[in-house]
Amino acid sequence: MRHDLNLYKEPFELIRQGRKTVELRLNDEKRQKIRAQDLIFFHRTDEEYSVLKCRVQRIRTFPDFKELYLCYDPVSMGYREDETADSADMLAYYRQEDIDRYGAMAIEIEYLDDLYLTDGHMHMEYGDLSEEYVMRFVDAAVARGLDEIDILDHTHRFREFECCYEHLRKYEEQDTWLKQKTKFCNTLDDYYGLIEKLRKKDLPIRVKFGLEVCYSTDTEEMLRKILKDVHLDFLTGAIHSIDSILYDMPFSMKLFEGKKDIETINREFYEAELSLVRSGLFDRLAHPDQIRICGPYDDARLMDMYERLSSALKTADMYAENNTGIHYRYGHDSIGLGENLLQVFRDHDVRMICASDAHKPEHVGTDIYEATLRNRGRYERQSI
Repeated sequence: MRHDLNLYKEPFELIRQGRKTVELRLNDEKRQKIRAQDLIFFHRTDEEYSVLKCRVQRIRTFPDFKELYLCYDPVSMGYREDETADSADMLAYYRQEDIDRYGAMAIEIEYLDDLYLTDGHMHMEYGDLSEEYVMRFVDAAVARGLDEIDILDHTHRFREFECCYEHLRKYEEQDTWLKQKTKFCNTLDDYYGLIEKLRKKDLPIRVKFGLEVCYSTDTEEMLRKILKDVHLDFLTGAIHSIDSILYDMPFSMKLFEGKKDIETINREFYEAELSLVRSGLFDRLAHPDQIRICGPYDDARLMDMYERLSSALKTADMYAENNTGIHYRYGHDSIGLGENLLQVFRDHDVRMICASDAHKPEHVGTDIYEATLRNRGRYERQSI
């Protein structure tokens, strides 16, 4: 069985170093489910996708932390050699009345690794909002060896957001696209109902739910009014249009023809992303450089934009996706972010999450392992 627990940075690093081998917790109902040989995923409190995977070796329970402290070496519990171990330290985490009620638990652990494979972006766009369809994504993720998937559908699935797409209808091709049966076919209440059912399931991996919100400066205030009542695990903001022209459609370049050249398209895209990040509406930025699908462009000329975007993301404490969809869906050479933007993100210590942008269960997890290694600067592409 899997358990996800949060842990502060200092004890987190002590586990990674192999020094802390005993985790101390209240023996409450949640922790009473933990058994020997279970897996614990420790999420660092200041960076939830920095995760340590540990195997439970043994569980011991005690009437209180004072009794527990008598049985373990202080260093194994997370103290430094020059620190005095005092069971009263646990009062910083638990109330005395709760300790008296539940007692204390020592979880003896073996650190396994810090490779946490997350696919942070996938859509149910081509299926119904049902438990059965979600489980196809879950099963695919398990088969791929993923530890977490994050499901989000575009806001153009939900009727509450229809007003935010009216500016696109001035072009016949886009109006036709917005009339497809997959557009504005559900309500947010439909989505909430599905999520509530899935929360009651004992799923084999962690599953989070959010929205991919199509952002433009023209619709920011409309979105702000709608999103203030939306309560999901996360909100991902995405730029899908430039000056009311969708850039990722077969007809896109025809609509841009005579209006914008490739340099203008690129720069306006990144300016729009800067507005998105600064809006304060979102937790994540979707496919930060997907504008590359519009055609070849020397992105060395965009380094100033990359620097500005990185600084804005850092200030906003947002995640940027390393989205592999551009590779397997659009045929670009790089597995996710272009090398220049990825390096700037790393230089600025921008938080990143890997994402496949899967629109079908069979695409879940595509290139996620490789993208995860690229985020860490560990991936070397093999030539054939």
